[in-house]
Amino acid sequence: MNVMEMPEQKHIFLISLVLSAVLIGLLFFIKLAHIPVPPCYFHQLTGLYCPGCGGTRAWIALLHGHFLHSLVYHPVVLYGTSVYLVYVLSNLRALLPHMCHTPSGMAFRNSYLYAAVILILGNWILKNILLCVFHLAM
Repeated sequence: MNVMEMPEQKHIFLISLVLSAVLIGLLFFIKLAHIPVPPCYFHQLTGLYCPGCGGTRAWIALLHGHFLHSLVYHPVVLYGTSVYLVYVLSNLRALLPHMCHTPSGMAFRNSYLYAAVILILGNWILKNILLCVFHLAM
């Protein structure tokens, strides 16, 4: 079955495209305006890494094509980008069935979010163990 025939899946897909366009525009604005990235207040207050620590570095590494560095800085960035690219490409293919003989699309599932939460928590715990036990700063 073509996922894009389900109205709720089509709405989720179209909203994700709009949000992606807004995010890309915001990133270009921040870069062009030379707005500095604020420091991590959680890290400043506690000395520990927050669950999002490394996310900005991971995005920058990914945008420069350094996939392994991105994975080390924060694995959820590479995971989320990969899942989203597959999601967008498969659903664009499903929206344009005349371009392909087997349109199906990829449905949004909560399991993708659960996997991201597990990656975020696992990364947070591992980085703080490395910091506190082995004194290895990331």
